[in-house]
Amino acid sequence: MKHDISKYIISALLLVFGLVALVSYIAGLTGDGLESQPLGMLFAGVSLIGVGFIAFPEILEKLNTKNYKTILMASVVIAIGLGYSVVYSISEEIEFRETKLRVEQQTIQQLKDIRDIQLAHKAVNGTFAPDFDSLAIFVHADVIPVTFNMGSFHDTLSENKSAELGYIIKRADLDSIAMMNETTYDSLLTLIEEDNSPYKIRDTLYTSFYAENLTIEARTIAKLTAFDLDAMPFNPRTGERFVMSTSAVEVGGLWQPTIVVQDPTPFGRDKVKKDTLKFGSLTDAHTDGNWRN
Repeated sequence: MKHDISKYIISALLLVFGLVALVSYIAGLTGDGLESQPLGMLFAGVSLIGVGFIAFPEILEKLNTKNYKTILMASVVIAIGLGYSVVYSISEEIEFRETKLRVEQQTIQQLKDIRDIQLAHKAVNGTFAPDFDSLAIFVHADVIPVTFNMGSFHDTLSENKSAELGYIIKRADLDSIAMMNETTYDSLLTLIEEDNSPYKIRDTLYTSFYAENLTIEARTIAKLTAFDLDAMPFNPRTGERFVMSTSAVEVGGLWQPTIVVQDPTPFGRDKVKKDTLKFGSLTDAHTDGNWRN
């Protein structure tokens, strides 16, 4: 009995492996959001099932030497073809994944830049910019407040006492105070910087978002690629304009501005569900991105 069963082990294994390969290929075609399996998987499954049937002892007994050699030669050719197909499929898949990673990283950084500028716009104006033209104008506008402090207070001349005596000044006051003290602008500024003057500068200056965050120097420090304002609204691979929508939602009795920006042309294979990269929501007051990194 055991001897009879052992004759079918090879056929059974070939059939099982062939069915697994065939089911995996079909699942890749019909599964929701799955990457399609390489075509070699289909050929491998069908070939293994075919060889499995031929390997049944009852069929082998009916084959003469000529037929056996023909089948053997055909099997060798098929094996070589499948081997090449699998190697090519693996190589193509690796290249595809590397390209997808690179494209998604570029798109995500573009979306992050847009989000950062929009958040700055909201902080200054209370709302998100409705379109990219308005956002581009905001980028270069000197509306970002930057605190400027020079000179420190000490026990003998506290902040309150300095304010009372008129020693806390703005940068715009330097010229008149320097003239009053019969010195120059640069000399007074140096004295304040080195804490050798009773005067202290407490001021708020205004600069642009571009000057603070998007110059080559700023991007280099942040380890980011150079920023191109003209290219900001477009997908870096396809050149299609990002889809941007703004609205508002009521949160705790107050209306909060909302925004969503998404990639119109997500990268991926044809006939396979693709991930649409985006950030924000029109129904919830958040600007979270849906990317994984």
